[in-house]
Amino acid sequence: ASSVLNSWVFCTRANTSYTNFTTRMPFFSHYQELVEALSRETKLLLFDNRGAGRSDKPDCEYTMAMLADDAAGLLNYLDIEHTNILGASMGGMIAQEFALRHPAKTDAAILCCTSPGSHRMIPPSAEVLETLSTVDGLSDEEITRKNWPLSFTKTFMENNRNWLEEKMRREIAYSAPAFSFKRQMAAAMMHNSYSRLPEIACPVLVLTGAEDILIPPENSDLLASQIPNSVLKRYAGVGHGFMTEERDAVVKDVLEFVSGHCL
Repeated sequence: ASSVLNSWVFCTRANTSYTNFTTRMPFFSHYQELVEALSRETKLLLFDNRGAGRSDKPDCEYTMAMLADDAAGLLNYLDIEHTNILGASMGGMIAQEFALRHPAKTDAAILCCTSPGSHRMIPPSAEVLETLSTVDGLSDEEITRKNWPLSFTKTFMENNRNWLEEKMRREIAYSAPAFSFKRQMAAAMMHNSYSRLPEIACPVLVLTGAEDILIPPENSDLLASQIPNSVLKRYAGVGHGFMTEERDAVVKDVLEFVSGHCL
């Protein structure tokens, strides 16, 4: 299972509707506690995107546009006319594309630990990339444990080992096959929204962990600098897993932002 947190969320107006994109595991299993906290305030709807969880996994080229259009198609099927959208990591890339391709459906957007792509993006270090790519001969469990330090702080891992083990078991229950993972990673590598970001007219909240080594926080700076009506917030002392380590603060910030733009 990949340790990269690839998920995204839709939030409707009165009743918040959550959906996700996860590379190899369902959103609920990856952010169960965050979802449960948000669900105490609003109604949630979750689904697995193409290539992930229990959804179909066609062996064909995936693009961010395709995945964004899949989500728009689901909203049409559910008669949801417009929504707030939240995306994390690769899901944040899809969320950007959704806002660009479906502006009438996008009331506001929350982009978490993600990147605009293009030659301007700040990649992870060579050491991080090597850690991610070292998978030969390792089980899903071994890969997940090996990659925990890429997302979580040492203190969090020391104090939450049992929780991390349980989280891992949830994640790998519906782990996607390798070909699907590669298709989605290829889509992420081709992502490029930078020059089009000024076209996003809706309000945008950009969130990042100040110590993120998977998608460095400077990428969030780029997003905020290019999107006209945006606000940037960094969470100190945490990295790519900030939505877990700073869950209460994230829930508060997300709900305040959504309520402020849901008339």
